Amino acid sequence: MSRPVRPGASNGQVSESAFNNARSDGWLPALEGLRAVAVLGVVVHHVSFLSGLTNSFSLLAGLLARLDVGVAVFFALSGFLLYRPFALAIISGQPQPPVRRYLWHRALRILPGYWAMAAVALVWLNIDYLRSVWDWAIPLLLAQIYQPLRLPVGMEQTWSLATEATFYLALPVIAVLGRRMGGRTPLGRARRQLALGAVLVLAGLTWNAYAHGPDSPLPGLAVLWLPAFLDWFGIGIMLAVLASWPARPVAPVLRSGLAGGESGRGDEDLWSRTPRGLRVFTFAPGTSWLIAGALLWIASTPIAGPRGVEPARPIESITEHLVFLLVAWCVIAPLVGPGSGGVPRAFLDQPVIRFLGRISYGIFLWHLLAIEFCIRVLGLTRMNTPFWLLLVLTLALTVPAATASYYLVERPTRRLRRFLQRRDDRTGPGIVAADAPVETPVPALQAASSGPAEHPPLPARLVTSGDPAEAQHQGGDRDEEQAGRDRDQ
Repeated sequence: MSRPVRPGASNGQVSESAFNNARSDGWLPALEGLRAVAVLGVVVHHVSFLSGLTNSFSLLAGLLARLDVGVAVFFALSGFLLYRPFALAIISGQPQPPVRRYLWHRALRILPGYWAMAAVALVWLNIDYLRSVWDWAIPLLLAQIYQPLRLPVGMEQTWSLATEATFYLALPVIAVLGRRMGGRTPLGRARRQLALGAVLVLAGLTWNAYAHGPDSPLPGLAVLWLPAFLDWFGIGIMLAVLASWPARPVAPVLRSGLAGGESGRGDEDLWSRTPRGLRVFTFAPGTSWLIAGALLWIASTPIAGPRGVEPARPIESITEHLVFLLVAWCVIAPLVGPGSGGVPRAFLDQPVIRFLGRISYGIFLWHLLAIEFCIRVLGLTRMNTPFWLLLVLTLALTVPAATASYYLVERPTRRLRRFLQRRDDRTGPGIVAADAPVETPVPALQAASSGPAEHPPLPARLVTSGDPAEAQHQGGDRDEEQAGRDRDQ
């Protein structure tokens, strides 16, 4: 169906096939297209519910009801892209990316576009309920998941943005924990980073089991807090560590065997030592995506609970959560692993898909307001409208709004970010972790083929900027995954 590709190696370098078609700056173009798939899945999920299709007896309804799996994909992508510079900095023994710059970039990335959408939603649909400064402050500060009944109309989807904002704040702390785990060699540090990701996954699953328990003392909103999704973020962190795994030189006697496609395993990298069954599950593109499709079909059955807003039993909620975790892994791993990417990459690299991925943050922000416009202004009936009619109208309104948000809000803000970054570079280095060496920070994933003299070289495909990469939940910003290049020209 699809066969994992073993990268050749020579002198510790990974062959071009292992670069996953990434450019030399480390940007993985297929992830931009994957954002489009994830956000369109969320849009279709909401249209299906608000049109009434979700609660029908249609065979398609069960599958559409589970397309909110896109949230799991977003969270895992954020874990991967944002932790990747920290992972390689720790593994290679380099200074940690500046925390102050990271947090400033996160705020400038998500808040301007969010505030623009929130201003429209609050004034148009929620003004009658905003009676105090606190009523305005809660949604504007992304605190709506900590107060009951505080999800404003037209902004219900922003619970996930509030959860992700909490992850942004927690990530530097996670990175400090990862650095303090130590390790004498790059390989030892990589193994401990991988263990840290696994601990986060277990913590998330444990929190979900506890929060959904019948005797849990936690409030109902606890299932929306960051601990409930540490497992989804955690698999992204694990993939970031795997993508940063230090390569070992190939023994000279085995190089010819590897180059000739024989079964020699002298390169001693993680890929070679992974059991073949796990390699197929993780890195074979077509097979991995088919597994994701099968898992999503399983989730569409009653095993994952009701389709609509009816309360699910604890075991059903946990089953759906776990299945979504596996789907996110199967979808993302082939795009960041050592394989060629296959058919999934070819699909995600299409210009239209890439463009939708670029404006995906705006699509995520504005699509519920577009649905409200269709219902309140165009006269469609909530829960009793033809699905395809509502979907077409929603996309016809959302895509132009998202495009305007990208060009009028997101890109100007990105230019401001670059200006402030250049100013900081002129005035002095940013803040690094307390235990990092006291020296001017260098890009964490720079110069792929070299590291400290006593350590083996790192894979060349892992070049990226000193600032953490863009969170996929918030749409594409490849300027944060390159060093010193302006892509807006």
